[in-house]
Amino acid sequence: MRGMKTMAATGILTFLLAACATVKINEVRVVTGRVTDVSGQPVATTPVVIVGRSLDLVTKRLEYEERGRQEAKGTTDAEGRYRIEFVPAALGNNFYLFFYDKTGFDRVKYRRPEPLDITPLLERDRALTVNQVLQYSVAWPEVERQMAFYGPGSERAQILRRHGLPEKRETSGTGDTAAEVWWYYADGVSYWFTGDKLTRTHQFQPIPGATPAR
Repeated sequence: MRGMKTMAATGILTFLLAACATVKINEVRVVTGRVTDVSGQPVATTPVVIVGRSLDLVTKRLEYEERGRQEAKGTTDAEGRYRIEFVPAALGNNFYLFFYDKTGFDRVKYRRPEPLDITPLLERDRALTVNQVLQYSVAWPEVERQMAFYGPGSERAQILRRHGLPEKRETSGTGDTAAEVWWYYADGVSYWFTGDKLTRTHQFQPIPGATPAR
């Protein structure tokens, strides 16, 4: 009797796991929305990505195993609006909406928002509207301040706008040959300045999460 109850409970749990995490949708779905900043201004040309994962339920472990993933991408227009039309089953059976990507997202100015699980919404509705407000990064005010200090058209300001604050700054050499070096470990590049002039750019294998020596 106890064994039958255990099997029944396991069966119910398996069903609930499968029902909650995955759906099979062969009809077209449309996801639209608008991306703005905290002041309500539109954020143009920023990426929007739907990631579809193909999940299989492994009943012995009562967990999902990913077999692969596909993406459907869009980009906001001048008004911050986006539209992505796709057939979910062509991407997978579990879906997340991302308002950033490896390229095209202004990571210096904005924080990456958390991805949204839209799986149950796609099952329920043929058309979804999902808006997003991008928050400024913690370092953005200091980036703006330093850009203004060096001058908007300066090489230092352009580098700050492209990469953000350096992960490490140091002085190399002495006297007239002394150079100020800005290190961006995660981006795999360093910039060498003599006075106001950029004199050298050195590229290397990116080191994500590196802790610079003091």
